[in-house]
Amino acid sequence: MTQFITSVKNQKIQFVKKLHDKSFRKSEGLFIVEGENIIKDMPSSIPVADIFVEKDKTSEFSYILERYNEDIITFVDEKVMKSMSETVTPSGILAVVKKIQPNKELNGNVVILDGISDPGNFGTIIRTCVACGIEDIVAIDCVDHTSGKVVRSSMGGVFGVNIVESSREEALNFAKNHTFYALDMGGENIYDMSTPKTPYALIVGSESRGLSKEFRDKSNVIALPMSGKMESLNAAVSLSVALYRFAYGK
Repeated sequence: MTQFITSVKNQKIQFVKKLHDKSFRKSEGLFIVEGENIIKDMPSSIPVADIFVEKDKTSEFSYILERYNEDIITFVDEKVMKSMSETVTPSGILAVVKKIQPNKELNGNVVILDGISDPGNFGTIIRTCVACGIEDIVAIDCVDHTSGKVVRSSMGGVFGVNIVESSREEALNFAKNHTFYALDMGGENIYDMSTPKTPYALIVGSESRGLSKEFRDKSNVIALPMSGKMESLNAAVSLSVALYRFAYGK
């Protein structure tokens, strides 16, 4: 019989709330996915540990619940759902999923994130990578990609890419067979450059510090043209424009 929890102090609920903490997510190998649109589109290959649903919304989410065994489904009331959620207005469904171990064999084109700290930027970059057919992202000193804000802003894209956390030295080794292109002011105009050599590694630096010297020295440095009234663009916007140029430009 499916459990119905009405206390925020319930041990199972407290466990989920602890997953808001990065170190606890890492130690448990689990993270939270919130929202109907993301959960309904999760690939069947994603291992789901638990599904929590507001009891009053059972019929609304029945088409999602029918995919899962009853023993991983827990009904909760509205206040319990709010206690687990990181959103102001929870949708009424929340999943706890197991983190899949990354594949460090990078064969196709790659995006390297050199210190992206804003979860919204990371999520947007993930969405763009999926849209442009990039299957591998290497993340160096970045915000945790299993954080709720990254998962939500990726709109489920986090399930469509292989994300490898590494050091700069490891990243250079992972992509040793790739041609490096790095976004930075003062580089060659991306619209003047020749077709990028593949497989390529497209790199964007941190929002505050920019590109690290290790990557600048190893890369073809490229830049987006600007009118002169603006000196720089948001990291996610810059990467998105460049990636579309690389993936679909002529």
